[in-house]
Amino acid sequence: MFLRISTFFVSGLLLALVGFSGCSGSSTSSLSEGDGAALGARPVDSTTAPYVEPMFPRDLSAKDESTGAFLTKSASFGKVGQQAIPLPPVADLVAQADDYLAKIGTTLEELDGTANYKKDADAVIRDASGLALVALAIGLSPEDSKYKKAAPGIIEAALALEKVEKLDAANKAYAALKVAFASSGDPTTLSWTKVADLGPVMKAVPNLDSAVKRLSNTESKLKKGPDKVAPLLAGLAAIAQGSMANFAETVKPDAEAEWKKECELFRDAAVKANAAVHDFVEGAATHADFQAAYDKLAETCDSCHKIFQPK
Repeated sequence: MFLRISTFFVSGLLLALVGFSGCSGSSTSSLSEGDGAALGARPVDSTTAPYVEPMFPRDLSAKDESTGAFLTKSASFGKVGQQAIPLPPVADLVAQADDYLAKIGTTLEELDGTANYKKDADAVIRDASGLALVALAIGLSPEDSKYKKAAPGIIEAALALEKVEKLDAANKAYAALKVAFASSGDPTTLSWTKVADLGPVMKAVPNLDSAVKRLSNTESKLKKGPDKVAPLLAGLAAIAQGSMANFAETVKPDAEAEWKKECELFRDAAVKANAAVHDFVEGAATHADFQAAYDKLAETCDSCHKIFQPK
């Protein structure tokens, strides 16, 4: 079941782009474990927008009678038009952004002296693209955070780093990215539109997923690192949400509705798995409960595979 998440999701739902052969579920690459961020209280935020039928279980939800919105114990809400968008806690998104920044720096150090940066830069491009979508989610989250105003600058700097072709330029772009984390922009200029190209973003999915599996496939492992697992799942949710606008890059560019639906399903499954980590920490869920939520991610892959990767 674990392998199905990377294999089917990458070859089905989010590997359905023209000419991309991607990574398989057997990939052993993973994120730097880093220090992550401590798990705090999970926010409950309301929205004034009319809410569409929630795509996560009602047993994790409560209804705000004044607005008609459904509130989850773990999810905050961004908005696209009149639809509320479930997002993971912004603290987890911030932790994932920090982890991406550290991972990119480590990768660049490992590439020092490379004779062909353009050929060897896949991990940098992958993580810079993933970071751009995590920053987008931070900027559009209704929760405040230390990177909310920095989000526009982080996105711009991450995408600039993604496009460089020489190591010296990459090091300069990384220095600019670190500065961008302390920048102050206007997050109201952001929207759920295309930010990053689909190819490198989709390579980020098995990378995050392999790290989740490695850190959570036993109860003892999850007890040791919930503050690492929750941000990884938040990153998966952000990538799924941020990839919706990339439907034209799939093998079925006219299947916009189907693409967005499959992205929504994966996003919501990732949000629920993130919630299960928090429940586990609080003693409200067992490891088996978390595993069941995590396994739901695999189920979203099958339906997408039928649409975007037919036999």
